[in-house]
Amino acid sequence: MQRITIALSLIVLAAAPLGCNKKDKGTKNPDQAAAEDEQGDPLAALQNIPNEIQAEVDGVLKPITDVDVVIEQVTTLPTRHNLDAKGLRTMASATLEDGTVAVNLDVTAEAKAEIEAMLNTVKGIGIGLKETPERATTATKNILALGAKATALVAKLTAKYQAKLSSPFTKAEEKAKLQAELDSIVKLDADIKAIIGDAKSTVTGLPAKGTEAMAKLTAAFTAG
Repeated sequence: MQRITIALSLIVLAAAPLGCNKKDKGTKNPDQAAAEDEQGDPLAALQNIPNEIQAEVDGVLKPITDVDVVIEQVTTLPTRHNLDAKGLRTMASATLEDGTVAVNLDVTAEAKAEIEAMLNTVKGIGIGLKETPERATTATKNILALGAKATALVAKLTAKYQAKLSSPFTKAEEKAKLQAELDSIVKLDADIKAIIGDAKSTVTGLPAKGTEAMAKLTAAFTAG
């Protein structure tokens, strides 16, 4: 399954911050300074929201995409290590069923390590696929919360830029630069809204895909 991708315009800010007028040390209220430190850079936070959204999608999607990886491993391990294919599938099926990770074959240390890694992946898949509906619901809520966070950050950044643009002390050259940066923020806001729409649509369809993936994996372990 393809990852959600949207071309985002990279916002490169000048070295000088919005509030470029120098202030004497100690003029900022300590509580205000602490609050600002806690909040961090609003632009950096805004730029990172697409990554946070993708992480929410991936958290639901990974067990589904891991199914094909495990099926390939179960198919190739017997040939590479001269294993009992049916016995390997039986172990994988037991792991999928109850989470047991036990290598009941007489194999080399290298083969055992690969089998245990594969079985642990199967265990994670089993848990993840069973929890897909719940995970999808949680991810949807988190994605919506990230959308609200983006809206708040854009409002905060816009207010700061507009205040600087309206200042009679801001030179024309600096205003042009600030306006370009503000336009980039508006573009990023639109991109994030599009990403949220795609993410919600993808996550909504994952419970059904999780059911399909479980059936596919079960069939692969019981084949032959």
